[in-house]
Amino acid sequence: MKNRSRRKQVLAGTLLLTIASFVAKLLSAVYRIPFQNMVGNIGFYVYQQIYPIYGIEMTFALTGLPVFISKLVVDTREPENQVALVFRIQRILLVICLVIFCILQFGAGLIAVRMDDSRLTPVIQSVSWMFLLIPFLSSWRGYFQGKMEMRPTAYSQVIEQIVRVSVILVVAYWATHHAVTPYKMGQFAMLSAPIAGVFALTVILAWVWVHRPVRRTAKSIAEMRQQPLVSRILLEGGTLCLVSAVMLLLQLADSFSVVSGLRSFGYALGAAQNIKGIYDRSQTLVQLGQVLSTASVTAVLPGLVMAHKRHQDVTFEHIATTNLRTNLALSLAMSVGLFALMPEVNRLLFSSAELNGTISLYCTSIVLTSVLMTYNAILQSKNQYKNTMAAILFGFVVKLLINQPLIAYFGIIGASMATLLSLVSMVLLLHLLARRDLQKLISGMQVIKLSVVLGLMWLAVHSAVVVVNAMSPITSLRLQALVIAVVCIPVGIIFFFGGCLVLNVFSVREWLAIPLVSKYIKIKGVPTHENR
Repeated sequence: MKNRSRRKQVLAGTLLLTIASFVAKLLSAVYRIPFQNMVGNIGFYVYQQIYPIYGIEMTFALTGLPVFISKLVVDTREPENQVALVFRIQRILLVICLVIFCILQFGAGLIAVRMDDSRLTPVIQSVSWMFLLIPFLSSWRGYFQGKMEMRPTAYSQVIEQIVRVSVILVVAYWATHHAVTPYKMGQFAMLSAPIAGVFALTVILAWVWVHRPVRRTAKSIAEMRQQPLVSRILLEGGTLCLVSAVMLLLQLADSFSVVSGLRSFGYALGAAQNIKGIYDRSQTLVQLGQVLSTASVTAVLPGLVMAHKRHQDVTFEHIATTNLRTNLALSLAMSVGLFALMPEVNRLLFSSAELNGTISLYCTSIVLTSVLMTYNAILQSKNQYKNTMAAILFGFVVKLLINQPLIAYFGIIGASMATLLSLVSMVLLLHLLARRDLQKLISGMQVIKLSVVLGLMWLAVHSAVVVVNAMSPITSLRLQALVIAVVCIPVGIIFFFGGCLVLNVFSVREWLAIPLVSKYIKIKGVPTHENR
């Protein structure tokens, strides 16, 4: 009875955290559309140059470190030892974050010069303050997650995003109406991170105050000092952070090399910055595309961990296979859909249809990051971290090495090419290093059927776009793009899921793993065996 109650608590907490993560991710992606519309390409360039630093901070405070710390808390039996563990982790993280803070504060000028724009210095300094909050946010979130109390993390996460997005949009509105320079706007917009962090920390500390964890004892403090925490934080915690920050790392590489690469290609500084601002739109679309995959992986991770601990190999394989296949299919559908609608999506969201090919190519990374996240969840549930860290670092080095040469040779599309090549290298290397754990997860026949469905979906959507353009009397290009999106997105959805149903692309288990779809699609005709 106690185990059943515990299981219900875990499932309820996981659901709450998944919903909160979904809402926060959605807010984090959607606000950039009105923000870009207000501040323009140059303002968006300024913001996106520094955004990867903030994004990496957030993976430390919200996903990577709390998940790692929660595992340590679960493995520590005595309550007083758990509290002592949290305080020791706080001290270690405080040292690490203080070093990073000092580098960003006092080295901001050098970093800005390396980004080919010295005026970014105060923007970098603004975002650095968030690092001072990370030790406390991540450690207490991890502590409560380890105690199976997900509400502090969930509530603080949503409140943090609401405050941050509100501050950014208010700053953008103020800057637009008071002729403020893009760099001053960026400086104030980046202050939204520490401001929102203070609100989140207030929620967390209020929870600590109300629930009053057991006090540390001299014995518990002595026991915690014997644990080799620093190496585990760097390896296990670092790997979890890297996986959550894959796209942010690649965006950081872009911040240091896109403008200089474009100048080598022949553009003046102002033109290069404008193009970088347009190119950065693709990151918003990819983040929107990742929302579903991220929520899906977060939801299945506890089931994978439980199946592995209980040595339920068949259950583990079913969960892993189902999650990878559905995530792969949905991410492919989103990428193909964006490719088919790209001129209209670009114009609808960002008011102009520039760099459509570059943005379309970049959006293919939705598929690769989805596979990478699922691979990591499978390995993480087995406490395997080294292969994932090696693959991500290798891919990051690939991006650093080839990004500027490709941009200098091909122009801005070279940045999209470098991103895809680095992600492909990550996935291939991880599959090679962990091939025993990642074998037979993807069905060749299913991929063939899926390719046919995606081809038909693209053809249907493209045909619908042509028909709407021919028949619509609307003269406003942006309004026309809205009409096309409203008509063609449902067409794509119907053809994709209808095609998958007709060709038996998914098993019953896989249909049921797709959010909302199982409620609306009659699946009696789908065979119950696994696709092979």
